[in-house]
Amino acid sequence: MDYEQIVKHVEITSHQAIEYLSNRSNLKTMGKITAISVATYVVADKLYDAFFGPLSKIPGPLWGRFFAFPKFIYNRPSGTSYKAILRFHDKYGDVIRLGPKLIAVADKDMIKQILVTDDFPKDAIYKVFQMHKIDLDIAKDHDQLNYGTVDIWSLVQRLALDVIGETAFGQTFHMVENNNHFVPSAIGQEMKSSAISVLYPTLSRFILPNGGKTDPKLEKFLADIIEDRLHKTEGEKRKDILQFLIDVQHAADTDDSLTAESIMAETVLFLIAGSETTSNSIGFAIINLLRNPEKLKKLYEELDNVEFEQGQIVFHHEQLKHLPYLNAVIQETLRVDSIAAAGLSRCAPRDTMLAGRVFVPKDTTVICSLYHVQKNDKYWPHAQEFRPERWIDNERQDEKNDLDAFFTFSAGSRNCIGKNFALQEMRIAIATLLKTYEIKAIDKEMKDAEDRRQFVTLTVANNSFNIKIKRRN
Repeated sequence: MDYEQIVKHVEITSHQAIEYLSNRSNLKTMGKITAISVATYVVADKLYDAFFGPLSKIPGPLWGRFFAFPKFIYNRPSGTSYKAILRFHDKYGDVIRLGPKLIAVADKDMIKQILVTDDFPKDAIYKVFQMHKIDLDIAKDHDQLNYGTVDIWSLVQRLALDVIGETAFGQTFHMVENNNHFVPSAIGQEMKSSAISVLYPTLSRFILPNGGKTDPKLEKFLADIIEDRLHKTEGEKRKDILQFLIDVQHAADTDDSLTAESIMAETVLFLIAGSETTSNSIGFAIINLLRNPEKLKKLYEELDNVEFEQGQIVFHHEQLKHLPYLNAVIQETLRVDSIAAAGLSRCAPRDTMLAGRVFVPKDTTVICSLYHVQKNDKYWPHAQEFRPERWIDNERQDEKNDLDAFFTFSAGSRNCIGKNFALQEMRIAIATLLKTYEIKAIDKEMKDAEDRRQFVTLTVANNSFNIKIKRRN
């Protein structure tokens, strides 16, 4: 068949098609056939992906083959969706499918490969701890044994904010002294709003305060700090995070400069990330010690062997950084109460074989289930128990603890840049508190503290934890 015959054949076919479609009934029939064909293709494609696709052999709930993890179902009450993922891991195993292109991994070698080896990209101080504030609270309200009641959860939140104020922004916020400062509650609301925005990005604009944007009052608070810094002379400049952001704004290379809006966003991020994670970890350490009095007694004994110098009221970090039991308490707290309880999300940048046995296609979202790994008996004997001794070489009693299965600060190129700063703050805060005060549990508070929630970080549901406290002799 030569070229002219082909053209003629095409013209005849085209005329026949036009004539056929000009008939309305034929047009309706073709529309139905097209709709059915498209629907059949979509359904067939979904079914193929669900049962024969590259993730089809990964176990998980049936709905995970067709649609992504429905947090609106499993996040009831709010902040508890991470518990559902833990249950799915317990039921289906270390690697589970939670959506057409979403898996969760609770195998420590796979997590190390994702975070370190293959480096998956992300899916998008001393003077601050003022003892006299606790003394004032005790003086206001104490029992016959001189124990006062203090909301230690709130206190360490405000402490962490003052620390980040001193170190990152060049001024104290005086929040330890001011129980009624609005910033701690504003940050709590920011955390909840962020979690809701991730779940319902469109709906959040209508249901959240300020349309899901940063609280204007918090923005003004930070804007005043930035404005104050901008008016300082050259000789008064501090080398801190805020100054770095301001200097970047004035960078000669416009590609490196930051807008005023970007500086504000980064400032909010540093304020929240630099305070909430550390304060919650300190709070969990206190809860765990009160729940295990023999561990608390052992830490008291270690701290009592470190003498304060004349006039000293706060530990120097050099006095603490090598104390084995203090460090073990902190490490064990970070293991059993991992702040990133919902896991770390990464996106596969290429087709990847995890641990030589699980194929993950490019652009699949992978949740690294750190919380499950760190509370898994496969890696940690008696994983649900609070045992600081597992971190001390001569106190493990032949237990085979896999210390590599610990990812509290993430790992690889995207690990937590504030790790050492956070550990330093935790050591000083916990040690100074216990060196100075005797603490006792309140039964109802201990029961309430069992209810945990995960918004951006793991927290107690009440965002409050009261203890009995008095000065030591």
